[in-house]
Order: sequence, then structure tokens, then C-alpha cells
Amino acid sequence: MKKTECIIVGAGQAGLSVAKALRKKRIDCVLLEKDRRIGDVWRRRQDSMRLFTSRAMTELPGLSMRGERNGYPDKHEVADYLERYARYYDLDLCTEMEVKAVHCQDGMYQVYANDDRTFQAPCLVNATGANQLAIVPPEAEQLSEEVIQLSADQYQRPEQVGKGRKIIIVGDGSSGRMIARELSAEHQVTLFCGARRVFISHHIFGKDIFWWLTATRILYADTHSLIGKILRRRNPIPSKSLNDDKLVDAGIRLAGRLERCDGRYLIDSERRRYKADVVIWCLGYREDTRWLTLPDAVDEHGFICENGYQHGGKTPYPGLFIVGKKWLSCRGSELVQGAAKDAMRVADWIECYLDDFSKNQTTLRDNER
Repeated sequence: MKKTECIIVGAGQAGLSVAKALRKKRIDCVLLEKDRRIGDVWRRRQDSMRLFTSRAMTELPGLSMRGERNGYPDKHEVADYLERYARYYDLDLCTEMEVKAVHCQDGMYQVYANDDRTFQAPCLVNATGANQLAIVPPEAEQLSEEVIQLSADQYQRPEQVGKGRKIIIVGDGSSGRMIARELSAEHQVTLFCGARRVFISHHIFGKDIFWWLTATRILYADTHSLIGKILRRRNPIPSKSLNDDKLVDAGIRLAGRLERCDGRYLIDSERRRYKADVVIWCLGYREDTRWLTLPDAVDEHGFICENGYQHGGKTPYPGLFIVGKKWLSCRGSELVQGAAKDAMRVADWIECYLDDFSKNQTTLRDNER
């Protein structure tokens, strides 16, 4: 059993940020990463993907991303940067270490991982991230076995779907629209859409939109503030090249909201039927809560925690905190550039909690004498 002061589950940008903040406070911690390498979750993404944020806006404190500052990194750059960050700060890391269960007894968290490894600490940080399990709706079971089905996290390149296919993409967020545009050159593509989307320009007066969102502090507007509520409700896509008109110009058919599936057909809200050879589900992600086996730590919506700057990241369990969750404190919470703000706040709470925990342990020992 490895004993430490804090266990961090997940070594993405959120987990690395907490580990670095704790090191500055001289608090021992260990990062548990289930993949073989840090950043593998990025390496599995769509090959043609580039971030909406520039390299200058895709950094953690203390280490710059290589390359042209105003250019946009691909998935390998982000993955390699996170891996380099862990090496640069020599963070205590265990890879290929998947957590199977968590117990809490006498104020200590017991974390059980693969290969019968066990870790113990008074503090536990859930840094597993915002995008964990791709959502595939129950309607998928209504499709014929002849139809090839992929989720957004399984699609990487056009070669996966062959040539000249009837492809239907369900979900018109940025991922669904990027995949639709990529496949439209060689396939008949239909995009099933939901509520009307809002698009904003990627550049305004020669500056990256995220530069403006950072400079105006909109990116860090509290989840519970008026600006935060508006931003969350509208959820704009920062690329007008993905709007409806551009996709139609590329030959993509736009359908309504998915109502049901029937064999090789998908039916939209206008009762129009679209035949499919391939269906790609791009309906977002949900949290993988299976490893956090503590009673009342999760519900049907995912991990239970508070949101907003004042308490964002606190959970019903003393010493258990969350980082990297969507809208934990603000829009920036799930982004690389916003990870450090939540991490520093949580690190402060961990420091205070460990001080109190140490005092309580001393008092208990004195009382036993």
C-alpha cells in the first residue's frame, strides 16, 4: 500500500494543475492515470482535429507550448505538451493505473486499482475530466445490424467508413459538424440537428475569440452569474465556418431532431426518413462514475459536487474534491487554460483540510494516552 497526503485520479490538465499547486505547498500527492501515457485520451481523437484555442491560450502555468503562439495545436501537440508538463515538474505519476473502487474509513480514503495496487490518503481529488463516456441513445438499438455505428470518441479518420456511403451524424455540436464536413467530400452526409445553434467568429479585430473572452473575463464569469447563465444557455460554437449555410454549401443535408430509428432508417421530428449505411453518434459525453464507489457520491447526473467560485469542487465527503468538470466554476473550468484557477482554489482547500486533519489526529492520540 502506498500512503500519501493526496491521491489525484486522472492526469489530464486538471489533475496536473492540482499536482503542481500541491507541490508548491509541499504537499505529497500521487497521480493515477489509467492510460499508458498522459494525453492518450487526446491521441484517440479525430486525426484532423485542431483546437479552437491558440497555443498561447492552451497552456498551463509555468511551461509554454512549443510552436507558433497564434497558431492552433492539433491533438498530438496537446497530448505531448501535457506529458512534457508532468516530466518538467517531475510529478509523482502512476500510469496504466485504473481505479476500480474507493472506500473511506476513519477519515482515510482507500483507493483500489488494477494489479491489486492500493493507495491511501486523507484527501482524494477526482480529476477524471469532463469528456469520459460518449453518449449513445437507446434509439441505437432500433437500428439494423447492417448499419455501422460509431460514437464520437471512436471516429478518427474517413478510412473507417469506407467510400461512397450514406452517413448520418446525430448531434450538431462542434464535433458533429467537423466530422460531417470532413466526410462530405466522399459521402452523402446528413446531419441531425437539435436546438438552433449560435456561432461566433473565431477572430475579432485580428485577435483570437478566446483572447477576447479572457481579456474581458467572460471566460471566467461565475457559473451562477448572469453572464455565466447566458453563456451556458447559448453555448456558442466559435467557428462560423461550421454554420448551417457553410455545411449546406458543402452538400450536407440538415435534418431535424432525431425521433426514432427503424432498421436502416432514422426519422426526424418532421417525420422524414433517412437511410443510413453508417451512423456516428455525436451527442456529447457523460461522466464515468463507476470507480467512485462511495455511498451518495454520485447520482443519475454524474458526480455530486458544488458549482461556482465560492464552493465549486466541494463534495458531500470531507477531503474529496473535484476539478475539470464542465462549468465547475466557469466556462473555462474544462479548458486547458482554465484548469489552473480551479486547481489553485482546490489546493488551498486541501491545505486547510490537511492542517485540520493533522490537528484532529494529534488530539485523538493525546486522548488515547
